[in-house]
Amino acid sequence: MSLTLPIRRGLRPLLPILLVALSLLSPPGPGLAQQVHPGKAPPERVPAVMVGDRLVNVAWHLGVVPAAMSVRGDLWAFGRTLANTSSMILGCPGYIVMKDPEIVPRTLRTQGIKTVLVEHSAPFDRTKPQRDPMRLLPVLEQAGVAEELGTQVTVIDFTGHIDDAIRQVGVALNRETAAEALIAERAAALETVSARLPLAGPRLRVLVLDGTVQGATGKAFVRAHLPGGYTDDFLLTPLGAENATAAPGLKGKHGFAPVPRLDVLAEWQPDVIVMTGDADAVQRKLAEALARNPDMGTSVPALANHALLALPAYYDSAVIDYPQILGRWAAAFTSLRGG
Repeated sequence: MSLTLPIRRGLRPLLPILLVALSLLSPPGPGLAQQVHPGKAPPERVPAVMVGDRLVNVAWHLGVVPAAMSVRGDLWAFGRTLANTSSMILGCPGYIVMKDPEIVPRTLRTQGIKTVLVEHSAPFDRTKPQRDPMRLLPVLEQAGVAEELGTQVTVIDFTGHIDDAIRQVGVALNRETAAEALIAERAAALETVSARLPLAGPRLRVLVLDGTVQGATGKAFVRAHLPGGYTDDFLLTPLGAENATAAPGLKGKHGFAPVPRLDVLAEWQPDVIVMTGDADAVQRKLAEALARNPDMGTSVPALANHALLALPAYYDSAVIDYPQILGRWAAAFTSLRGG
């Protein structure tokens, strides 16, 4: 729907073996690599500000990138790639309202941009509810950009079915035909992977560890994906698996809990360990824990069975790529069962 303001709502011996196995698992990057099609034109850069991960993801798949954007760069790796290659990053949706509320109006004025597309999702961010793109609307109204610049603000509604949101983006970007093709392609991909789920066999207890290597110091940090978050709802539950991070008293924040020492694996006893983000950070922490406690090589099922996987995380940002990411997880888990 639309409304105009002008806003339109639209084991010791085993230890060396384990360490070698760990060293082979690091992916080329922290996120899902976008497909490359030789001969295909690059996305068109349009004079617009886009606010919201899902919105920018859909636009990219329709062949469009914005001149400037506000996305959750801390969670969405490809958003950071866009920020370093094609689109000015204005900060996350929380930053542009709470830290620098002048940045969007200032960008509109200095860049001569008259189009703003804002994502409406419920919720937009489970980990940090305060960074909601819709909070930008009163900021723009107070700044008077509609009257001063003739700025048109269009709200893209992601609260309903994803297909409707894709269509709204298609209309806003004059990509209606491409939007219908994208809807069909995504639906077919999701149907294909969903037909194989949940996976057969015993319910696996999965520990999902997110790694970060600090650029300035090279230090490694690891945090666990807590139960009840994006990983559970979009990946583990469809697979028929459960989150193994269930230690009483574990202090978490924004959907994660820091795990400075992986000796806790002896207590958690995961069947599978999935590494997201910088897998080498997790590998280093695992190597340190195994050096201190070599018996974990046989006592922890995931280590005894070499059930360690490096996979892309999913935070409901790359909505178009979700079937591909879920398929990656399904294929990896199937391989553990010898499938």
